[in-house]
Amino acid sequence: MRHNTKFGARPISRQVNQLQLTRGRGGPLVIASVCASLFILQALLLLPYPGIQTDEALFASLIYEPRNLEHFVQVFKQRIPLMVMSYLGALKALLYALWFQIWPPSLASLRLPVVLAGAAGVCLFVTLLRDTLGRRAAWIGGLLLATDTSFLLLTTFDWGPVALQHLLLLAGLTSLVRFYRTRSRWQLAIAFFLFGLAFWDKAIFVWMFTGITLASVIVFLRELARVADRRNIAVALLALAAGAAPLIVYNFRHHGPTFRNARYSTHDLAGKLHMVRSTLEGSALFGYLTREDDGHRRPNPPNALERASLALSELAGRPRRNLLFYALIGCLVLLPVIWRSPARRAVLFALIAMSVAWIQMALNEGTGGSAHHSVLLWPLPHLIIAATLAEISCRAFRGAQAAVTALIAVLAVSSLLVTNEYLAQFIRHGPGPYWTDAMGPLVERLQTTPAGAVIVVDWGILDSARLLSRGRLPLYQAIDLASRERLDEEGLRALRWLLELPDPLFVGYAPGENQVVPQGPRLAAHALHLGYVKQPLWEVPDRHGRIVFEVYRFRPTSDPDRSRSQ
Repeated sequence: MRHNTKFGARPISRQVNQLQLTRGRGGPLVIASVCASLFILQALLLLPYPGIQTDEALFASLIYEPRNLEHFVQVFKQRIPLMVMSYLGALKALLYALWFQIWPPSLASLRLPVVLAGAAGVCLFVTLLRDTLGRRAAWIGGLLLATDTSFLLLTTFDWGPVALQHLLLLAGLTSLVRFYRTRSRWQLAIAFFLFGLAFWDKAIFVWMFTGITLASVIVFLRELARVADRRNIAVALLALAAGAAPLIVYNFRHHGPTFRNARYSTHDLAGKLHMVRSTLEGSALFGYLTREDDGHRRPNPPNALERASLALSELAGRPRRNLLFYALIGCLVLLPVIWRSPARRAVLFALIAMSVAWIQMALNEGTGGSAHHSVLLWPLPHLIIAATLAEISCRAFRGAQAAVTALIAVLAVSSLLVTNEYLAQFIRHGPGPYWTDAMGPLVERLQTTPAGAVIVVDWGILDSARLLSRGRLPLYQAIDLASRERLDEEGLRALRWLLELPDPLFVGYAPGENQVVPQGPRLAAHALHLGYVKQPLWEVPDRHGRIVFEVYRFRPTSDPDRSRSQ
């Protein structure tokens, strides 16, 4: 019997190959190793430049003093934290508490685990594509995800946090595919347990979970019907509940605070949709993670690698956008061309899941407007591109494979050039103000300065200082007091208590630090009302010579009554 090889159809043997794991050259281990190594290499180049941002270190409040153990369970007289806040679980904190026993907190020890998590996510994505769509799709998807600028940055600098979300999602999906092939309930239980952990890690996993669930029902209803018996459903629900047990216990004890975070709004839907595009193009973090030109520039980069990065940036025209958005749109336009192939269902699955997830984040008030939310849709765009281009490359017309190979190379290089532009921006102008590289020197200086209390005045300092000092600094915060125009009697009493602590140091952003409005002058005015005047001690610059932080004390004035009257 002759196979029909017309455009739009393919041999039965190739269709089977798309649904089975095959062996041979370019197997999943080779593809995963190449893609993961590429991801790690880029991350290591970028890792040392930004300082630690406060949300990147937020989990440390469950590990180091002053600790936030408001939500915990008691096990053998030990307090085990459940949640950082109502929608953010303690999973990351518990993992890092063990890790920091091996490697104490530093820039490297904080970021290396999430880099490895990102690399593992790339490997799982390769495996998922290899198992469902074949070797070609695995190469395409793996390379595009490994070189994706936003995925790289938002994983390496995990202030979202997103690294565990991607890892748990991809690990769960990979286990589900294995369950469908082997009918092993252990694989089913593992998949839903991982999904439960993702819910605990960050409750907004509900976006992606409902997206992939609805997409599976619509696209794979026949396959679901084959496996959705009572035992399998019971296993899935029990495993999901086991993984999410800390989140469930927390909401049961406190009457559902996680669910009260949902407040729906249609405000700025166009802006949130544009953020998805900016995240896909890799441009969303310029001006936040990196600084724009403010006149401070390192004239002579100290090493050849930095000089090469700057030269490449100039040669490429300082690109800020890659071509992935256009590739995604092009692949959606090509959907009718691949309609009669196995790739159609993969594309529809990813498109429906992504749409459902985005609608939820966009309609929820306060979410969807930043890159660390948009990137949670990943790697669904890459799945669409990989499935479409892999199918197109298998077509019978001459040159299709070479054309797709060239296109993938162009897409990957466009992303690598944007990533290099972030590196060049770090070198030229430094990280953004909330990622300042002055944070490390600040903490080192504070640890060698005698003080009975270190009082943080501005947002963005406390959590990073707690992590880098391993809880050894006697930290307090006056952020709320400094943010008020006027203090009532209760506020004045709180400020007086801080001022009368033994030998307190006050830490805040220095005046003139652009993009940050320091609260120190307002706090100084409140202190003057109580009869205390500011006494500057020292300042901390960043690598580019900007004065970022100031440290000062307050001393009583000679005439407190006159100060209060003023």
